[in-house]
Parts: sequence; C-alpha cells; structure tokens
Amino acid sequence: MPPEPAEALARLGMPMEDAMRTQRAVRRLHLDPVSHDVLLPLLELSLKAPTSSNTQDWSYLVVEDREQKLKLAKLWRKLYRVIDPIAVRMAKGDERELRQIAPGQWQAEHFEDLPVFVIPCYRRNLKHKPVGRPQISVASFYGSVFPPVQNLLLGCRAVGLGASLQTLPIWWVPSARKILGLPRSVNPVCIIPIGWAKGNYGPTTRRPIGEVVHLDRYGNRPFLETGAGRPEQAESNGPRRRAAEA
Repeated sequence: MPPEPAEALARLGMPMEDAMRTQRAVRRLHLDPVSHDVLLPLLELSLKAPTSSNTQDWSYLVVEDREQKLKLAKLWRKLYRVIDPIAVRMAKGDERELRQIAPGQWQAEHFEDLPVFVIPCYRRNLKHKPVGRPQISVASFYGSVFPPVQNLLLGCRAVGLGASLQTLPIWWVPSARKILGLPRSVNPVCIIPIGWAKGNYGPTTRRPIGEVVHLDRYGNRPFLETGAGRPEQAESNGPRRRAAEA
C-alpha cells in the first residue's frame, strides 16, 4: 500500500548525499495512483531550480487519463518495436545486459497502466530554440528545463517514488504535441513516468572519477595517477541493486 501523503513528504528530509548516491532510473512501478498531495509539492519544489534569465517559461503537463496514456503508449511502441529486438540481439548471451533491458520491456508493455506521467514543456522564443533534429530524433533539449527535472527526480527518490527521465516515448514531437494539445510554440522536452517504486534503490555503481575527469584538454587525466575516485564496492548488492534499475 502507498504511504500516506504526510508520511511520504516527511521523507524529504533525507540527506542530499544519500538521495544522490541511490538515485536511479526506476521503470518497474506499482500501479496504485499517486496522490496529488504528494505530487504537487514535489513539482513545486522542483521549480526552485535556476532558469535562464529567470524567464521561468516552463510548464508541466500531468497526464493521468488512461486514454491519453494509451495514445502515448501507441506512439512509443512504434519505435519500441524497432529498437527492442536490436537491443536484445546485441545483448544475446550477456545475462547482465538482458537483466538491465527487462525493466524497460516491462514498462513498454504496461505504459498506459502506469500511474502518472509528468511532461516538462518549454515555450520557444528568440532566446530558447530546440537543439537537435526533431524529424529523426527525440524531444528537444532545453537547459532551463533539466535542472527542475533533476530536482523532481531527487524528490521522487526521497519520498519513495520511482521515476525515470525519458525522451523516446515522445520521439515524434509533432504527434506528441497533437496528443497533448500543445500549441506549436510549446515543445515537450521529456516524459517522466512516476509511481511507487517496486524493489529497492540501493547504491549505484559508477566509473571512477579519475576515468571521467579530463583536465584542460581531453585525454589529460591526472587523477588516474592519484587513485582518486576508486570504484564504489557496490557489486555485492547484486540482484538487490538491480531490482529497481532501468
């Protein structure tokens, strides 16, 4: 059973480091509704993020109607039926990769049944234009939108909601805009399915920071020599670590 709203929101006191170290894309979700008494405070907190020139020219479209979700599911599955067989074929024989694919397969099959979608949108103007090639690519990316999106994902993690930032389900922007009733001046940036998380979060495993950080020019990685950022020893979490993983 989902927690009461007050109980869930009390978890926002989680230390920031704990939330950041255990945040992951969670695609397996319970299908129980998410109370507006939980969702709206998280959306409000997310908008405390900075925005370019303080324009705050963003909006959230919250989708709960099953018919609307089904239309988005049909749009998503057109692309999913193309890319999933490719991903499965590439992962053939690799049990770890196949386990990582499985949550995405589950979500694609149950997309219209997921409790709620949050779709951040941004109004195009002279200062903010879409990046990329929408005709063959995913939804446009906007720097003023993703800071509040990350705030929302961290808030979801803290209260126990599963969430994941996705763009492929709204890959064809004109169709997504028509389904959602968006004017041409408003672009959907991404879609975040949200619901109470199945399984555990657990610590995430990432590459050592010394492998990731290049100083002054690409290829200059002096922190490798110092041993900085050794891998976190989280492999022992095994199936528990992967239970909620995308």
